[in-house]
Amino acid sequence: MSRKLPVGEGETSRTACARGLLRAAVDEKTGELMSASLLAERVGWAVDLVSGMTSELIAERWNTTDVDILASGEGVGGRKLPSNAWMALRRLGWTVTAPGV
Repeated sequence: MSRKLPVGEGETSRTACARGLLRAAVDEKTGELMSASLLAERVGWAVDLVSGMTSELIAERWNTTDVDILASGEGVGGRKLPSNAWMALRRLGWTVTAPGV
């Protein structure tokens, strides 16, 4: 069974994900093994951080002009945008920073 969604003619689909199984972690400063609940808390914090940064980027760039730039596949000077989303955003200069940085 395929999990790929059918797309219309002339459309493409790109999904990025990373599977991971965290069983244990070690605190870098103390060298102590982290509990499962602390590990889950830290992973949750990282997910919240990335989610917030993504929301900020979308709020800033979700407009006709910027979406058209992405859809064209070309950046400044007609250079082809990289296929990796993070590289394309970097080439376009579309960045966000973590809160408090």
